[in-house]
Amino acid sequence: MNSGDLRHRLVFQLPAGGTDDEGFPITESIEYTRAWASLKTLKGRSFYAAATSNNENMRDFQIRYQPKLSDEKRPNNLIVTWRGKEHSIESIEDDDGLKKTMSVRLKVIS
Repeated sequence: MNSGDLRHRLVFQLPAGGTDDEGFPITESIEYTRAWASLKTLKGRSFYAAATSNNENMRDFQIRYQPKLSDEKRPNNLIVTWRGKEHSIESIEDDDGLKKTMSVRLKVIS
């Protein structure tokens, strides 16, 4: 991964309204972690698949591997803020199982 491609800042947050790990209510969004990311443009088959299912608000990013974002450790209700808009997490995958990069697929919350 070329570090010069990591131009976009993703902020992973716990939304207000739930409870934290100690059971206290969350009154405002709490930052879980941040990551620099590269935006991957949909091309070919994935572009046409998104167009047929009307997923024009889907975004694919690639970030450096973070253990706290793995399926075992990541809270279920995380939201991601990018360019001032909130996104829900569709999936976060470890690329090739090498623990070097992760692919993050987000959908805009309308």
